[in-house]
Amino acid sequence: MLREFKAVKQEPGPGSRRWWDGDGLEFVVWYDGADNFTGFQLCYRGCALTWKTTGYWSHVRVGSGISQVDSRGYSSPILQANGAPTRPPFKLLTDFERSSKASVGDQIRDLVTGVLSIVAR
Repeated sequence: MLREFKAVKQEPGPGSRRWWDGDGLEFVVWYDGADNFTGFQLCYRGCALTWKTTGYWSHVRVGSGISQVDSRGYSSPILQANGAPTRPPFKLLTDFERSSKASVGDQIRDLVTGVLSIVAR
């Protein structure tokens, strides 16, 4: 089951994000300054599906980050276009539906499953 993080750090400027994690999935939803939904990112098994209301979407691998490590000993994961299949597997749709039932609102869940039914194989 996805569990929502309640104290998510927000980036400076207008807009906000919500963040869930669980069952091998990580799910982030973005909103603009007027609380309108603007997109989401769904990460699973080393891949990330990103979708924006502008119609943009991508499906890429999540790399381990650059070889340099920051002062705390961490490297930042990066999205890598090489190596990921063009489309996410259709199983991601059922995995997301099952995991998000209790914690993600119906409107967001319906939108994400609609997108997944179009872009997944």
